[in-house]
Amino acid sequence: MSTKTGRGSVAFFCAKFLVFVIVLVVLWWLFLPWYGQALIQATGMPLRYIMGMNVEAGNIEADGVLNTNTVLTLVVDGRGRSMPIALLVTNLPPYVALVLATAGIGWKRRVRILVYGCCILCFFHAAFIIVALRFQDAMLQASEIPTAVIQFFLTLPFLLWIVFAYWDRIVVTAQDDADTVSDDDSPGAE
Repeated sequence: MSTKTGRGSVAFFCAKFLVFVIVLVVLWWLFLPWYGQALIQATGMPLRYIMGMNVEAGNIEADGVLNTNTVLTLVVDGRGRSMPIALLVTNLPPYVALVLATAGIGWKRRVRILVYGCCILCFFHAAFIIVALRFQDAMLQASEIPTAVIQFFLTLPFLLWIVFAYWDRIVVTAQDDADTVSDDDSPGAE
């Protein structure tokens, strides 16, 4: 990790993040119809074989500027169940941008952090679609559930970035704090 601190390093990090996130979001939205197709495959089978829904077909309707109104539709018992996915899955580019903008991470570790985090985010995209489509009627009755999930998805990239990129610092700080507490509790310490 970089030992440089101060306004210059924070400003440079922010500038790198801003450039990365703009480019990555645009590329991600252009790629969104193909990712949507992958989500149909990843969610259709669990909905059919685990949740017991009669999923007959799936479709992605890419619409809007840069595909920002992309809708995933699964046909269940002859009835289409649709949900917009563009904003749901747009938490991936900020995560990648955060990891790429972070100084002091070796390339092997950076790749590992990117793979782990992206896999976790993609898993949660699929899991949310499965739960949302399976319990769509119940979720329409309780609007606080989708709101809480959306807030979770907004913060998840930042939580993953903090944990994966700074885990070694978190552990060292926790160990130092534990050592300080144990030194203060030792006999004769006053």
